[in-house]
Amino acid sequence: MNQHYYPVVRAKQGEFDAFKNMPSTVMNRCTPILEIPKISAKEYEVAAKKSDTPYEYWMDNKARKIASVFKGKSIIVDASQWPVNFTTEGGSQVLGHMSSLLSSLGVIVNPVVGYARWDSIQYRQDIKNMSLQSGERFCIRLDEIALEDMAEIDHFESVIDDMCIAIGVENAGITVIVDVGDVTKLPISEITEVMDNVYSTLIRLGFEAVVITASSIPDSIEKAVKDRDSSDTMVRKEMLAWKGFISANPTANLSFGDYGIRNPRSSDIIAPDMNVKIRYTIENSFFIARGHSVRGLDGYAQSQKLSQVIVDSKHYLGPGFSWGDKKILDCSKGLFVGNSTGWIAIDTNHHITAVTGEIFEFATTIAAQMSKSGNHA
Repeated sequence: MNQHYYPVVRAKQGEFDAFKNMPSTVMNRCTPILEIPKISAKEYEVAAKKSDTPYEYWMDNKARKIASVFKGKSIIVDASQWPVNFTTEGGSQVLGHMSSLLSSLGVIVNPVVGYARWDSIQYRQDIKNMSLQSGERFCIRLDEIALEDMAEIDHFESVIDDMCIAIGVENAGITVIVDVGDVTKLPISEITEVMDNVYSTLIRLGFEAVVITASSIPDSIEKAVKDRDSSDTMVRKEMLAWKGFISANPTANLSFGDYGIRNPRSSDIIAPDMNVKIRYTIENSFFIARGHSVRGLDGYAQSQKLSQVIVDSKHYLGPGFSWGDKKILDCSKGLFVGNSTGWIAIDTNHHITAVTGEIFEFATTIAAQMSKSGNHA
């Protein structure tokens, strides 16, 4: 129980490369929540030159890239970054269009229905019109609005009931993703309290599978490591809060999720003055090596010095731990430099490998403690 990991990641090249280089032992213990990013102006311009239906052309290419990594595997798909009533040239809603494309390409798709979008008549009808393949199931995502609505439990429950009726599935057959989002400013005790309140409410409503997602990595590296060309550790508060909750409630079916090595609100636009950095996940924390602006001395070549900082640290787990760790060692030896997308792949690959193992070890320890306690009961 609670041994499975649900990382929220963007459906972009860096993340694709991270998963493409993941062994099956790791892939089998995690299910990514893939957020379909909005098409950029540049991407639209390229698509418009190649097709009379640029949005559908772009989505078809995106679906093929996803399928090249996740064919035959189960993923959760979320399209909440797109405007709620946006439709393709053919009149399809993004979630339904992408889900249908991915299913046809052999991906097991679990679409996310957004609580915050449910007041849109068009959105509700689009969800009702969706049909899933065998083995696929809807998920419900609760965000900040939903968490606030829980204070008015009658209203919250009526919306949830309406969503489940529209989906056509009993509450027990729906996975609920509770998205706490950015928790950089919240104390661990408050995050745990949110978990406690939300979980107890959802269980009372008949849900059996709940995933909690949050992120304590800030939206700018300056907030994590104060000085340029230095390194520091920062606590992954979402992990400590989840471990605290499960330790106090060992029979609870609350699975862990996070936003990988990105902040939920971080932009996909690469800032010209971004700092070169490596975010290396360790138990309960991040070890971060920060350089300076990519427009400064050495540019992305700073990554070779930063890689050496990681390799020389007590935290480095060796090249055999993950593809990402092997790439960090290679970079420290001067074999490559990399770019923003490449380092998202490397950092994400190590992160998911590390967190998957961390969750499994923790869950195994809790299970052993329960077994021991039961033997003495």
